Parts: sequence; C-alpha cells; structure tokens
Amino acid sequence: MGKRLGEAIRGGWLSTGIQVVVLAAVLLAIASFSFRFHPHSGPLNLLGYSLILVAAGSIALSPRWPVAAVGVALGATLISHGLGFESSPIDLALMVALFKAATPQHPWRTVALGVGTVLGYVAWQLIGFGQVSLNALVLGTLTVSAFLGVGYAVASQRLFARQRREDEIRRRVTEERLRIARELHDVVSHSISTINVQAGVAAHVIDERPETAKSALLTIKETSRDTLRELRGILNVLRQFDDVESRQPAPGLAQLDLLVDTAARAGVPTTASIEGTARPLPAAVDLAAYRIIQESLTNVIRHAGRASARVTVAYQPDRVVIEVSDNGRGAAMQSDSNGWQEGHGVAGMRERAVAVDGELDAGPQPGRGFRVRASLPTNGSGT
Repeated sequence: MGKRLGEAIRGGWLSTGIQVVVLAAVLLAIASFSFRFHPHSGPLNLLGYSLILVAAGSIALSPRWPVAAVGVALGATLISHGLGFESSPIDLALMVALFKAATPQHPWRTVALGVGTVLGYVAWQLIGFGQVSLNALVLGTLTVSAFLGVGYAVASQRLFARQRREDEIRRRVTEERLRIARELHDVVSHSISTINVQAGVAAHVIDERPETAKSALLTIKETSRDTLRELRGILNVLRQFDDVESRQPAPGLAQLDLLVDTAARAGVPTTASIEGTARPLPAAVDLAAYRIIQESLTNVIRHAGRASARVTVAYQPDRVVIEVSDNGRGAAMQSDSNGWQEGHGVAGMRERAVAVDGELDAGPQPGRGFRVRASLPTNGSGT
C-alpha cells in the first residue's frame, strides 16, 4: 500500500486527484444555491449535477491529454447550457481545464483551444437562440483569453524554474567532474612521477649499489601503497561507500611533512618552513593548499632535474600564502621559442586557488628555478 501511494505521489496522480475532488466539491457547493440568483432557472436535477462532476473530472486528463480534457469539459458545459441549467457553475470547470492546457511548449495548440472554445459557445447560441449576443461573445472571449493567458504565464514560469534547476544540476555535475579530475591528476601525477624517478634510480644502481636500489624500491612500494589508498578513497566517494577509508580526513597542511618526505625520497631535497601561527583552515582551503604544494613538488620532480626545493607556508590574519620554489631547470623544460608555456598542472593549481576565491602566480625565476605562489583567503566566501 505504501509503495503504491509513493508511486502515485511521484507520478502526480495524487495531486491531480485532490484537484478533481476540490474542484467538484466547490462546484457542487455553488450549484446548491446559485439557482436563487437566476429567476428563470430552478434547482439542478441529477443530470445537472452529473454534468458538473464530468466537467470537474475532466481535469484528471490534463497531465497527459490536455486537449481531451478541454473537449470533455466543453462538451459537458454546452450540454448543460443546452438543457437549460443556466445556474450551473460548470463553466468554471471548463476554464480550469483551459488554464491547465495552456503551455509554452505548444503555443499554437493553446490558441487553437481558445478559438475552439469560443466557437463552441457561438455554436450553442446559434442553435439555442438563433443569434449570437455580442456582449456574451466579447465577455466569453475575454474570459477564455484570461484563463489561457494566466495558465500560459504560470506554465512558462514553471518551465523556466525547471530549466534553471536542470542547469544548476548540470553545472554542479560538471564542477564535481572537474574536481574529481583534479584529484585524480594530483594523486596519480605526483605518485607516478615519484615512482618513475625511483625506478630509474634503482635500474641505474642495482648492480653497483644494491642498498640504494633497495631504498628506491621501498620508496616505490610506499608511494604506490599511499596512491592506492587515496584512489580507493576517491572511488569510495563516487560509489557512496561508508567504510573506514571513506571516513578518513581529507589531505591538508597537517600532512605537509609527508609531501616533503616523498619529494626527498624521490631525489629532490626539500625543506619546509612555517611563518606565523599555524591554525585550522576551512576544509576547502586546506585541501587546495595541500594539492597546490603536491602538484608544485611533482613538477619539480618531473622537470627540475638535479635540484632542491623549498616550501613556505605563511599564516596571515585573513589568508594563508603558499610558496614553492626550486633551483632546477624546470622552467627551461617547459618553455619554447615563444617563452614559458603554462601546462595542465599549473592550470589545475590555478583552478584550485580560484575555487576558494584565491589567486596563484607561477613562473620561472631569474636565472634558474621555478616558483609557485598561492594566496588563499581563510574567511568570507572562501570558507
């Protein structure tokens, strides 16, 4: 029973049923005393009330067959008037059907329904009275136009709101895809670069210095293990798993020592310094800072050659400033005849900074080396 009720609610049938019941109750209540205001019309009989119920029930067809709903309501209304039930409020059911049939997706159909309704009233007057009352024609046309116009406006507003919601959903999906792509890029790029360098070291010295080769292989093992853990965490979020690893805290500046140690084990001596008093940061800012440092060190490992790196984290009152610099040849490796060219890694770091209302500058230093500087706000919209 509960399942069927849920399906009815989702399908809109329950709402439509309530509308039918309410409209029928209102019309029947009006019909019970409206004859008093019509000196030439007596109380409605069973047939008159039945026609009211048919007209009110016609709006149940509106969600799928709006033209049929108007046709049924118009037929019941014209029959009611033809039988002399002038006091019947059945016309209101027809107007409701017109209101629900008006839609911006089918403007010509909306116009055709209005014209057909007016012509139906004209035909009834010609058959019943042999002539058409100009006042009745004008009033009827204005009434039909008003209900169609209001229905069209309401439907247009609902359509616009639905499109806005769909656009917002698409925008959020795109942002989430880009966020996941950045996460995967940062995790995989950093780890594969470290593994590649260490594998090269192991292959080069395995015969002459097996201990160094062993150390490089251990680094590969630890790096790959950490990478698998992070990748599983990302996949668990996508699958909405609620296991232990998915509840682990997101990377942040608290793991700065891990980044420094990984870079050092990859052959890039790295030092880190903290300026100011360290404090908890908003989660988005903390993750952005961590990923920017990670990607910067990955670029040093990949492009700088024999170099050392320095990481500085400065805690200011309203922001945290990240700076990663090296003394290698990374800038030369990323430049061409037209000058230094920004790669995907730097573009991704800039996107992370902008996402938390921050800014990032990156480029070669005078002489040798490369520098990345990011300024990330820790209050306001960046929180």
